[in-house]
Order: sequence, then C-alpha cells, then structure tokens
Amino acid sequence: MTALLLVHGRSQQMAKELGRDQDAVDRYVAGKTRTWLGGLARGFVLSGAGPVPADVTYFPFYGNDLADALVAYEAAGGPRPDLEAGVDIAALHREMVIEAAEETGFLASHHMLDHDAATIDAVREVERLRRSGQEAGWSDLLQLKIARSALQFLSDKTGTAEWVIEQYLRDVAYYLADRGARDLVQGHVRRSMEQARDDGHGEIIVIAHSLGTVVAYDALDDLPEGVTVRLFVTAGSPLGQKVVRRNLRGPDVGSERRPVPRSITPVAGQPTWVNAYDVRDVVAVIHPIAHLFSGGDASIRDERTHNPLYPHAIDDYLSDPDVAGPIAQALAADR
Repeated sequence: MTALLLVHGRSQQMAKELGRDQDAVDRYVAGKTRTWLGGLARGFVLSGAGPVPADVTYFPFYGNDLADALVAYEAAGGPRPDLEAGVDIAALHREMVIEAAEETGFLASHHMLDHDAATIDAVREVERLRRSGQEAGWSDLLQLKIARSALQFLSDKTGTAEWVIEQYLRDVAYYLADRGARDLVQGHVRRSMEQARDDGHGEIIVIAHSLGTVVAYDALDDLPEGVTVRLFVTAGSPLGQKVVRRNLRGPDVGSERRPVPRSITPVAGQPTWVNAYDVRDVVAVIHPIAHLFSGGDASIRDERTHNPLYPHAIDDYLSDPDVAGPIAQALAADR
C-alpha cells in the first residue's frame, strides 16, 4: 500500500528540559503525527473519502537536530558567510524578507523617506534597473536598511509579529545556506523513505509544510532506489520566493525557473503536485506557484484555503477537502 511521508517545518524541536531519550522522542513524534492526521481526517470526511490509514505514516523528525545545529552555529559567531558554499546566510535572510515584502506592495524608495538623499537615490537606481529587467543588487549596508523597513512593512501588512516573520525566514535561509544542516535534515528524510520501502511501501505520497516543502523538494531529487512518489503536497510554502528557488537542489541550480520534480509518477487524471496557501500566511506570501515551475498549471494545482485557527497551521491546511481529496484519491488508486 502507498505510504504517507509527512515532512515538518521549523521550530518543531522538543523542549530540552522534558528530556530527549528515545521513548520521549517517540511519544513526541507520535503526538505531532496525530496533529497532521487529525487535520487530514477532517479533510477526508469533507471530501467524502474513507478513513486515514494511520498505520502507513512516516514522520522524519529532524526538529531537535536542526534546532541544536542552529544554536551551535549562532553560539560560534552568529550569521556569517559560509566560506565553503560562498553563501552569506544573513544576506540570504534579508533578501527573503525584502522579496516577501515586495510581493505585498513594498517599494523601498517609498518607505525610506527618513534617510538621506544619497541613500534614496541609490535605492531608486536599483529599482529602476530591476524594472528594466537588469540584474541589480543592494550593497550590504543598503540591504540591511531596506530589510529593516521591509520587515516592519510586512508585519503591518499581514498582522504577523516581526520576530515571527524573522524566525520563519531565517530558518529557511539557514537550511539553504548551511551545507551541514542541509545534509543533516536530508539524512532524516532519506532514512524514513528507506524505512517505508523496507516495510513494503515502494510508493509514497509526500506531504510537506513550511520549511519542510523546501526540504521535500530537495529530497525528491535523490530518491532511494525502489521508492517512487505518487503525489507531492505542499502547504504554507516559501517556494514562491525567487531566492529560495535559486538555491534548491536538482536540475537548473541557480535558476528561478525550476522543474516539477521528475521523480513523481502521478495517478492518471490527478495532479502531480498540490500546493495549498492561505493568503494570510506570511510564509506563503508569494502565491500561487504553478506558473513558477516548469510543468505549469497542468502539473501543479494551487489551492487557496482559509485556515480558521491560524493561517500557517498544518492541520487546518489538511482539513481543506480540496487539499485532502487528491491525497485520498492517490491512496485509493492502489487498493
């Protein structure tokens, strides 16, 4: 039977004071899994599907390791260039903040009027070059100033606290830029895929949330032997951001135009990829995404949701019948 692979996002680590022995970790992961499946069960009911097959679910838990790696990284000096990869994590983070704000109407030259004339002129020149289709970037100092203004704008526009926005986008930038963290996370996902295969589930449906959508896209570029993907589902995803797409693994690295993962073999008549977004979700602020990946609308189905509890909540995303329905259909195809 087809298995479900649930790939979580950031800030899922356990509190250290509660203990992290294997039994505690297993109980914690079981609780997280129930949250996802609870949302999916509601979506199945609303879409007219049967029960959720909880016994074929795999939850690669990397939350503790990623959080510990980030703490160690910052304790060693905080965000700084990764000399091996040539990527400045802090600059990548600021670029993500600016791009997200621009998507919601931010124009730096209109929101930095308290700065000196030379700064405003430099901002306007970069904006002019970008409008004409030319490559133009900000100096480090200018990018820092613009990012601060963009973060405040984005917070005011979406009603999300600035520190929340910073944390979400910082962790995505950290994953993309730090090779060690990326390999660590990918190791967890690959082992879960291999376990599913060894348990007799050669076909999987990948359901990913938030940072997990970036993690999952990377993982689909290098599947273990004997594993195929029937459906890819993303929720609350930052994959709409150009800077994220440029740093994904797989074909056309460095390009803003990336392919739908070729490792997906969809059910006939069903989408290859379902992408869910709530317009209030600051992580998925750039939406829809079908036109941003080669394969286009025929391969990716964007689904706009309204999450009643919290715009970024995974259980709310999965309770939408238009998101849960394709998952149920993909599961039913091999019965």
